[in-house]
Amino acid sequence: MSDHTTNPPPGRTGGNILAGAVQPDLFVVLEATHDWPIKDDISSMEYPIFSLSKNRDTRIRVYSRAGRSVRIIPSVVGASTVFDKDILIYCISQIVRGQGAGIKVSRRVRVDVYPFLLGTRRSTGGAAYERVVDMCRRLKGTTIETNIKTNEKEQLEGFGLIEDYRVTSWTKNGKGALELELTISEWLYRAAVDFDILTLHPGYFSLGQALERRLYELTRKHCGDKAWWEISLPLLQEKTGSSQTSRRFKQDIKEIVRHDQLPDYRIFLDESVKPNKLVVMTRENAKLVRDANKAGKLSWVANFLQKKLS
Repeated sequence: MSDHTTNPPPGRTGGNILAGAVQPDLFVVLEATHDWPIKDDISSMEYPIFSLSKNRDTRIRVYSRAGRSVRIIPSVVGASTVFDKDILIYCISQIVRGQGAGIKVSRRVRVDVYPFLLGTRRSTGGAAYERVVDMCRRLKGTTIETNIKTNEKEQLEGFGLIEDYRVTSWTKNGKGALELELTISEWLYRAAVDFDILTLHPGYFSLGQALERRLYELTRKHCGDKAWWEISLPLLQEKTGSSQTSRRFKQDIKEIVRHDQLPDYRIFLDESVKPNKLVVMTRENAKLVRDANKAGKLSWVANFLQKKLS
């Protein structure tokens, strides 16, 4: 682990119970860095596994499409949220990074919380270390039942997003985690080691709204390296997992379109068609113009861009 140079975490108490002997099945994340390739598994980007709610969400949610289904069954502490997912993204990214460096990796990961908070652009204040424990509680308690494939392997599975967690070093008040170990699900681990993943822009962690993050995930998955992507608002709402009324959902989409903060992509609302559509375009202007010209849609693209500028 690297030395902390700024905003050091609260003082440690206790110690690492594994001191002197690292278990063979334990993967210790590589040295902390602010510039690490952010990896996310494709299946959880596509399906609304994580709750968008700011409040405790104990609803059982079901999403089905094209023969694929996922049922999310939360515990009494509430469903895991889009923001809880950060620690899974961190672990998956470190596993991929370790594998690329020729290091033996495993589903069991040791996480130094301070670098995790910095790397995911979170506050490093005292309460942040307590929130990490709450994240683990929700991730452990949320059961996912699905037949969605990872790396082309399909079977009905029921599992927690993490199998277990253990705080190995606490803050002075005994409520927050300075260091912990957790075991991610086999489902997510398969995606990481078999590269069933996509790279996210670091700006993802700066998106402050859950819906913004879901929009970016879906856009990254479906638009990818293409110049544009379109989706109807009813289907988009289904894919985001939003439980709002369609009217409120549209209002929130309009606000996100107005602020235009998604990394790599511009977003527009097309109200000229029924149902209305979200239109996503790359911010790479040269690529956008080239592909639009080839497809005979240059005026279509220009119309959206002019509206954005007006």
